[in-house]
Amino acid sequence: MSSLSPYTHESMDNSLALFSASLEKLKAAQSVDIEEVTEQFKTAAEAARNLRSLVAAELPAATWQSRQEFDALVTRIHGMLAARSRLLSLATVLEGGRIVHRRALRVAQINELREQAIIELHSLAQPGAELPTLPGPAADQWIEWACGLKEPEDAESLQTLRDGFANLDTFVANLEPDMWVVTTETAVLRA
Repeated sequence: MSSLSPYTHESMDNSLALFSASLEKLKAAQSVDIEEVTEQFKTAAEAARNLRSLVAAELPAATWQSRQEFDALVTRIHGMLAARSRLLSLATVLEGGRIVHRRALRVAQINELREQAIIELHSLAQPGAELPTLPGPAADQWIEWACGLKEPEDAESLQTLRDGFANLDTFVANLEPDMWVVTTETAVLRA
């Protein structure tokens, strides 16, 4: 879905502009190259078909009647893509860090919670679904931020985590800040 970019819109708009210019010539009773106009129309129709396909891949039930409605859908999809990227970035951070504790059993318990949180993030990031909004900073700072949340000051963020990210919330609730170690690969994500 990352192909749904301004370039894609620009491609359709440019092909429509060429076709529109040819129509204006016809309205003025000027001569036009019929084959060229036909190609312009085919190019514009293909660009529109590609955009419809990209939208349908993300929002299969989406419908629109005007360019304004279509642009609103595209804006919504861009928001969904950003939210998905954010979830997947956090999953990558969780996959890249490691748990340290003096007791092996505690490490195993927290790692199990971490795995469940990673699975949850990947599941929520599947295309076609409305994504909950993950509160907090960027993925590389998220664990530290989440471990610092306190009731009642951070009640809204904590409730958002509980409601939309139950496994992630459970992982963070059981994680002590000094248990989380950023590995070299995770540190590279920060750069």
